[in-house]
Amino acid sequence: MTAAELSLVAFALFNGGRAVAYLPQLIRVYRDPHDAAAVSLATWALFAAANVATVCYALSVTGDRLVAAVFALNAAGCVAIVAMTVLKRIWARRPLNMGATRGVT
Repeated sequence: MTAAELSLVAFALFNGGRAVAYLPQLIRVYRDPHDAAAVSLATWALFAAANVATVCYALSVTGDRLVAAVFALNAAGCVAIVAMTVLKRIWARRPLNMGATRGVT
């Protein structure tokens, strides 16, 4: 196996694992009773932006669709974590009794 082939195998394995690793983080955000306060939106947004930049680079400079696809998956995972965290925080701030006092004078 050449160094290039070994690098491709390592790239595929580690980035495939990274794509799967977003699922436990999403579950933790969903189950967090403290509105996912420990999740840094800035960090995950930066990770998403870096992945999108790599997708753009892979498509426009190297023309490597495999690399672009892998990083697009990683970008989607980061965006999902950001979206889930934002939704969790919005839902936590909603009044629990919205509409409960309607019609009461």
